[in-house]
Amino acid sequence: MTACRVCGSHIAKASYEASAPALTSMMAFIDIPTLAYVCDDCGHAQGADLPDLETFYDTTYRISLESDDHDQIFAMAADGTPIYRTDHQAAIGLRLLDLPQGASILDYGAGKATTLRKMCTARPDLHPHVFDVSRDYMPAWDGWVTGEDQATYTVPEAWAGRFDAIISHFVIEHVVDPVSFLKTLRALLTPGGRALLSMPDVAANPGDMTVADHLNHFSRASLKRAFQLSGFALETIDGDAFPGAFFAIAIRSEEPVAIDRNGQEISVAAAKAKEICTFWKQATKRLDGAAKQFSGKRAAVYGSGFYGSWICSRIEADVDFRVFLDQNPKLQGSTHLNRPVLAPANLDDNVDVVFVGLNPLKARTAIAGQAVLNRPGLDLVWIDG
Repeated sequence: MTACRVCGSHIAKASYEASAPALTSMMAFIDIPTLAYVCDDCGHAQGADLPDLETFYDTTYRISLESDDHDQIFAMAADGTPIYRTDHQAAIGLRLLDLPQGASILDYGAGKATTLRKMCTARPDLHPHVFDVSRDYMPAWDGWVTGEDQATYTVPEAWAGRFDAIISHFVIEHVVDPVSFLKTLRALLTPGGRALLSMPDVAANPGDMTVADHLNHFSRASLKRAFQLSGFALETIDGDAFPGAFFAIAIRSEEPVAIDRNGQEISVAAAKAKEICTFWKQATKRLDGAAKQFSGKRAAVYGSGFYGSWICSRIEADVDFRVFLDQNPKLQGSTHLNRPVLAPANLDDNVDVVFVGLNPLKARTAIAGQAVLNRPGLDLVWIDG
């Protein structure tokens, strides 16, 4: 048995299991099996612990340090222009938090704190602070966050009750104990202060279920329970502002918070998580079969993110896999898993098959408008069949 990271209930067995290696959100392979557990008591899904977690985030998890302007595309505008994640996060944060003039704000688990920096560019009156469990990002903070407003490894005691707002983007899915994590944030807020957290929505982005370093896969039900258990009054869970993610706003409560046990909501969440686990069992078999079917053929993988990296691990022993294709101009010209990353328009005419490494809920729409991928004689392989 394992214990639910949110409510503590016992979970008898894993709903999904795949042999080592497992794939992390940084598209690196680690020598552990991939496991997913689903809690029937609060609707939470979770992975297994990582070995030596503190070292992993201190020295191995180096997000967006490749270059000064590295960013991730979260969507494409109607005119084909990429919309970058941190720009969108900054806009959402300013809108949802509605910060007062001169607000003191903390980016907790900041990384390079690009989102906070863009918020402060739009609102120069804000007083920024940053915290991370690694010193790797400090050069990115220097020059716009004062030294006394930076912290690594341990939050200063003087910061207790200091902040009008805290943002924490795509951090809570990585932590072993999300309720304790939220209690830490609550203690740093002023009475009535607000926290804005973002995290993957596994129902909208099913690949998240197999990300090894995402120890938590929240549903709306389990996210509500986590906030309630940690002394927050939940204001909103926005699943529309950022496709594939939840953006949640919660207020530090000075009164005991009632635990809402919505049985129907929890049952639906648990059933959906188990459905996703079943999907990944089938997808694994499907990709293994496709690798044999196209053995020796010249192949490309569309998407150099998590889905594409996962496909690479399933097919590279069989197909002549030469390149990744990616719409992100900041990735084009780089290499990933020892293969070049090209713009889709530069696909070689000699390629026989393209494996589509995108969120299966959006993949067909993304591919439909690209003539180079719809030419006669080119086979497309989809994760969902």
